[in-house]
Amino acid sequence: SHAVPWAFPTRLAFSEPRLVPGARRDCQKVGHQSKTPPPPPTRKTHSIGSAGTSTTGPVVSRTEEAVGMSAPGGGSTPPPDQDLGDQGDHEYVEAGDEDDMYAPVFLGDEHGEVVADLDEEDDAPMSDSDDDEVDPATHPGVAEDMEDRDAAMGDEIVPPQDDSVAVIRSHGAPVFSCAWSPTSASTFATGGGDDVAMLHVVSELAGASEEGAGGAPTQKVTVTSTELKGHGDTVSSLNFNHDGSLLASGGLDGKACVWNVADGKCLQTLEGPGGGLEWTKWHPKGNVLLAGSEDFTAWMWNAGDGQLMQVFAGHSASVSCGGFAPDGKSIATGSFDGSCRVWAPRTGECTTLFMGHPYHDGPVTCLDFHPTSEGLMITGSEDNTARLISSVSKKVLGALVAHTETLECVGMSGDFPFAASGGIDTKLVVWDLNTLQPRNTLPHDKAVSALRWIPGTAMLYSSCIDGVVRLWDTRSSSCQAAQCGHVRGVLDFAPSPDYKTIVTASDDHTARVFRMVP
Repeated sequence: SHAVPWAFPTRLAFSEPRLVPGARRDCQKVGHQSKTPPPPPTRKTHSIGSAGTSTTGPVVSRTEEAVGMSAPGGGSTPPPDQDLGDQGDHEYVEAGDEDDMYAPVFLGDEHGEVVADLDEEDDAPMSDSDDDEVDPATHPGVAEDMEDRDAAMGDEIVPPQDDSVAVIRSHGAPVFSCAWSPTSASTFATGGGDDVAMLHVVSELAGASEEGAGGAPTQKVTVTSTELKGHGDTVSSLNFNHDGSLLASGGLDGKACVWNVADGKCLQTLEGPGGGLEWTKWHPKGNVLLAGSEDFTAWMWNAGDGQLMQVFAGHSASVSCGGFAPDGKSIATGSFDGSCRVWAPRTGECTTLFMGHPYHDGPVTCLDFHPTSEGLMITGSEDNTARLISSVSKKVLGALVAHTETLECVGMSGDFPFAASGGIDTKLVVWDLNTLQPRNTLPHDKAVSALRWIPGTAMLYSSCIDGVVRLWDTRSSSCQAAQCGHVRGVLDFAPSPDYKTIVTASDDHTARVFRMVP
């Protein structure tokens, strides 16, 4: 943890939206790439220190494994022996300061329904169809959903002013991903459809004027940028490791690259997946990298030596979201096959499968872990609902129903019994997890693309396809700050370590830095 000037902890309640809207340069859809799965993949294995590959055959099994049975295609090498496991103008009220802010009391094991409680001889539920291709002619709902995503992107925006303190115009295509170092107030990264990741360092300009013509703020910081070239397709995901020394980039070329933040050099190129990478996530305590792929699998590597540690196979469609649990001892992945799987990192075993009633009735689009309650997760789907699930009790604890269109992002507060979900229907819904009912709804002008809780508070940030980033007080439903400047939608954002500043990634080919709290 790192001290921050507002006296609240820096534990981050990670939201896990798939913020790669239209990540393929020819696909401008909010939140997702094409749903058409790639051909059955082949596994590529690597010798330590070798860039060569060998094909060992298909890795995807169409038969779902039963809960507690080994997932097909376990990793070839076991993991190493380490535990995978002054106030501004806005007032931030800490946890416990309000009488109605009580400690989380979540539903117990006596509630909910078991999704898959199977004997070893039994098969887990099959998906409704084993077909790889989805024909819009026979599935009109899919075509309509794609049209909704296209419409959600909207036309070019004319912002009333530019509130940003810096604009990054280095990319030659939409910027789909961004990340801010957890240990540096000046270092962040961006990645885009020009196949390039960039590392940026911001520095203050002494004596900069506060306002320019028309009262709009002038650019008050300078940005030094370094190109990170290593991908052959869109950079869809960026993440700094726990100490900020390494940056991981995931691309639609199926590769993950590990960069030295100090000098911008590529330390490892991690290959193997037979499809584009949807997301990348670091282990919370070590330099182990996890990635989800369009080839229906998730991959785990040792970033130190580039060794493949595990392949998690079992999904029957693109692995759209996932990550390590906060304690690092388990992994969860969500997929367009409508399932969520919980895995043991060491063995590659699928320990829990959520699929079929009473789970989602559509592709899983986003996932988040509760920061402190073991096994507690929230997932969002194209069925317009969120589900609260527990990998400990192996139950669906409840359905969160309020949206009318696909959910793009979800997040859980680590300090209050709250969760939040954002959707294409322009709503950001804050949920009371004790009642599983909406606490309030925070309106937006267009689709909500990302959200992030501020640790130690009941505040959260949201970004929107209307080009605006907002700071909300979820107790009063009030918008504390709204800043604009983009001329197209904001697709991703990342906060600085003190949560006062954010960087945004936009479809307008720029990234912008906003000071949300003075």
